[in-house]
Amino acid sequence: MHLLYLALAYLIGIALGQSFWQWQWLGCHTPDWLWLLPLILLPVTPQLNHWPPYRTSTPLRWPVAAGFTAPRPQPTPALLAAIALCLVTGVLRYAAQPLTPCWQAQDLAFYNLPAAQAFAKDAPTVTVMGYISSYPLRQETRQRFDVTVKQLITNSESRQVQGSVRLTTSLSRRYHYGEAVRLEGRLVTPPDFEDFSYREYLARKGVNSLFYPNHIDVLAASPQGSSLLQSLYALRARGEALLNALLPEPYAALANGMLLGIEAGIPDSLYEQFNLTGSSHVIVISGSNVALIAGVIMALGQRLLGQRRAIWLTLTGIGCYALLVGGDAAVLRAALMGGLYALATALERRSTALVSLAFACWVMTLANPLTLWDVGFQLSSAATAGLIVFAPGVTTTFHKLWTGITQTLPQGGDWTNHPHVAYSRALAAGLLQDGFLLTIAANISTLPLILYYFGRLSVVSLLTNLAIAPVQPYIMLWGGAALLVGVAGSALAAQLLLWVPWLCLLWTVKVVQWSAALPGASVEISNFGLGQLTATYLLIALWYSWGQWASSWRRAQARLTLRWQRGLSTVALSGLAISTILIWSAVRVQPDGRLHLYFLNIGQGDGILIQTPSGRQLLIDGGAEPQRLQQELGAVLPFWDRTLDLILMTHPDSDHMGAQVYVPERFQLTTALESPTSQVNSDAGQWHAAMATASVDLQVQYQGGWLDLGDGVALWVLWPTAAGYQGEDADNQNSLVTKLVYGDFSVLLTGDAGIPSEEILLQEAAPLTSTVLKVGHHGSKSGSSSAFVEAVNPQIAVIQVGADNRYGHPHQEVLDHLAGRMVLRNDRDGRIHLYSDGHQLWMETETGAAF
Repeated sequence: MHLLYLALAYLIGIALGQSFWQWQWLGCHTPDWLWLLPLILLPVTPQLNHWPPYRTSTPLRWPVAAGFTAPRPQPTPALLAAIALCLVTGVLRYAAQPLTPCWQAQDLAFYNLPAAQAFAKDAPTVTVMGYISSYPLRQETRQRFDVTVKQLITNSESRQVQGSVRLTTSLSRRYHYGEAVRLEGRLVTPPDFEDFSYREYLARKGVNSLFYPNHIDVLAASPQGSSLLQSLYALRARGEALLNALLPEPYAALANGMLLGIEAGIPDSLYEQFNLTGSSHVIVISGSNVALIAGVIMALGQRLLGQRRAIWLTLTGIGCYALLVGGDAAVLRAALMGGLYALATALERRSTALVSLAFACWVMTLANPLTLWDVGFQLSSAATAGLIVFAPGVTTTFHKLWTGITQTLPQGGDWTNHPHVAYSRALAAGLLQDGFLLTIAANISTLPLILYYFGRLSVVSLLTNLAIAPVQPYIMLWGGAALLVGVAGSALAAQLLLWVPWLCLLWTVKVVQWSAALPGASVEISNFGLGQLTATYLLIALWYSWGQWASSWRRAQARLTLRWQRGLSTVALSGLAISTILIWSAVRVQPDGRLHLYFLNIGQGDGILIQTPSGRQLLIDGGAEPQRLQQELGAVLPFWDRTLDLILMTHPDSDHMGAQVYVPERFQLTTALESPTSQVNSDAGQWHAAMATASVDLQVQYQGGWLDLGDGVALWVLWPTAAGYQGEDADNQNSLVTKLVYGDFSVLLTGDAGIPSEEILLQEAAPLTSTVLKVGHHGSKSGSSSAFVEAVNPQIAVIQVGADNRYGHPHQEVLDHLAGRMVLRNDRDGRIHLYSDGHQLWMETETGAAF
């Protein structure tokens, strides 16, 4: 979730940047490249967690009663510094590309006439030369497109300039993307109206001039611009012509909007009816379109190329589709999120929707900070956030109500068990969920923006969306198939396929027109300004937070009751590329709010690295080979991280202690932990000497103590007692046995403790039950008895054992005890990585397996 916080800080910084620019705290003197400096510093922030006064010894705590209360996570210095850097980056990024830039002689807008002189007869004219850089949109008798200008001619004086103009002309000639043109006419600043700034609207799209042409010449030159866009726009034009030829109006115009992102042909009166009923979202290209495209391409790609290779085809398809349909802010956001989701699916990684949304917004505003003020981008992002945040709760509540309603229906007779009845109930539930409930979830987050920008509340929105939602996928699926077939050359087949989307479009239009005509379908809301908008979102946030708090409290009560009953406590083009690399580098090493355990592949021995949610690091043992341990730590830690908060030696055997002796030479270290018996064991002399030379604080641990590692992570010491085990093989039997606990996730780490120690722990009814068991003594026959495994009842067992070891570890008898459970082994799986958010568990291995 840290990436979410960083993205929010960056977006807030952009908003502050606009205010600072208006207050003249920033100005034309601010270098355009200055925003890169805080990004360069961003990857360094994790080091703040290891600098004084934050690098302190871990406090030792003993519980007053069984169990412990998890401390509330606190923001780390690294996170606070990263948030501050992102905030500054946002401010400076806006200063590099403001809505009201300081035009220079090389900028086309420098030569704009004031908006008031647009139609003055004596206004001077200019000649510009460039190429058509957008898809020409045609509506009735007019067409509109943008021209990227390279040359400006005024009073017979020619100069090289940079900038774009937007112009509208007749349909006397069809223009195409990439055509070189020569324009003669008036170059004008876009106007600002009473309730709408057309100048700012165009500026967000990179256009700062309007052109009123007297004459347009298409030059005999090679097509310019992107060859990819030329091909895509040619395909788009063929699809538009196909739909216009095979569908009547207004259904052809609607189909062009829904399938190709061409909304210019939709009649204004019909578009207004969609707005009045709160259903205009079905017209525009959105996340659902991207999801459908991605799903189809992924499914075909997996069949033809396999899962891993299909991802490249899917990402290419999503990118081409986003460009094909116009590539506005909302579409690009949906495409970025769709690409992240497809990538996560192909790599079998968990995709976090809010983090993906944050990253998509971050990348888009990094490329163009003015995107933040794009209304379509705001509404699209807000709707997506609403679905992510509120849909689960709304759906859960609905299912409870639906279950209660269905249970009150008459249950007697055979008709209630008939398959058709069950199917009808499921269909009704699905229609209500997709059309009604998800609309509620999206409307919660978008309604304040709609009231703020449009001053209108649709009373019939839920009803309309409930009625039209079921047919929208058919428009996409059958309409997309018809486009593919028709563009390929079979107009007859396309005509047949278009029957389904035509019927669905007919239904959609009739429902929208009917609901828009209802009395009071839309209510005008006046005086809903920025203050009201902010207050409304604060209330929504408080309401959601209260619901989350109440839910957490109920879960905590349930867990507490269960424990009591059982008696057990249980993240310019070159500038953009550099920035993206820096961001990903920083995010990769930022603490991610999860607990990480690395069972290092250090050969025959134990070596475990623990990273807490805020980035604290604890090394348990480390094997016998210092170089092997350093290689494993280097593979896990970033190259600049040379700090360990704690090391723990379970017992003074070389396969556990040997490599730890050299850790203070390579890492900054403050505290080392040992057992009572190792403190007086002569074999630990070299280890003690190394710690003393590095001024490491030595602390003894024994049964009854526990360490608060922060963020709700605790390490319990279950064994040995202060006196220790006095029988045979005392060194191994006195290994520190610890239990790592984080929410519902726990790991039992047994060192080399064997059956005698296990029997004592069983007799004392020690809290052994754990999600993960680190099998004792490398899986030898002398540890991890059947009774002990049953008491721990792990989902996963990890055996730290070297490949082809001379001891025959792990023993078959121990493997038999673990039968039916997932067993991970260093000799077979390499380095093992487990991580958890306290509720869910993920794992991956060096050999490539991920779960």
